[in-house]
Amino acid sequence: MAIFESFLLGNVKKSVANLTMYIAKGVSIVRGKPLNIHNPRTAKQRIQRAKMKALTGLVRGFGPALTIGYPRSTKLVRAHNRFVQANMDAVTVDDEFRTTIDFSKLACSSGPLKTPKVAMSYNEEGNHFVFTQSVQEETLTSNGKDIAFVVVYEKVAHESEVYALNKREEGGEISAPLPEDWVIGNCEFYTFARNQEGTQTSNTSYLRLTQA
Repeated sequence: MAIFESFLLGNVKKSVANLTMYIAKGVSIVRGKPLNIHNPRTAKQRIQRAKMKALTGLVRGFGPALTIGYPRSTKLVRAHNRFVQANMDAVTVDDEFRTTIDFSKLACSSGPLKTPKVAMSYNEEGNHFVFTQSVQEETLTSNGKDIAFVVVYEKVAHESEVYALNKREEGGEISAPLPEDWVIGNCEFYTFARNQEGTQTSNTSYLRLTQA
């Protein structure tokens, strides 16, 4: 905003380009305004909203895992918001603004710890999962007391189960039955580690299913 005196314009109230001139209390004032008006429905914004909508739809299904995988931070960002922010690149949007989720890229945890070594198989005859965890040596990002977790998400039922495995220093094999009404072909599998205090986690590692 600027105060001016103009013999050419005199005491006027008008707009020229991005400038608006008017009189206030006998003083001539000129005020600038933005030349570019942002369109709230640009393609980029619609893509962003489509991605957020798709990921928000997954929050409830992944809910049991998110409070474990995203511990409360000093910024107090809620776990489901961190999940949405972390997974924007896992969603693609076509020209019709329809979304596709790459489940192999999804993350349900985030942190500085080392990811656990877990193999995932399914025993069709017994209708149960088999989680095989390898022992890991202790490092700055891998404490022997850290616990490994496996998250199983059923895409059609939009449900997940979280399975706590063993400590890194122990490893071992754990089995669990396929939940009722779940179809093994609709399941996606993820693993991450969390420290004993529940304050830090590792990033997520996607697990490929093999037959036991």
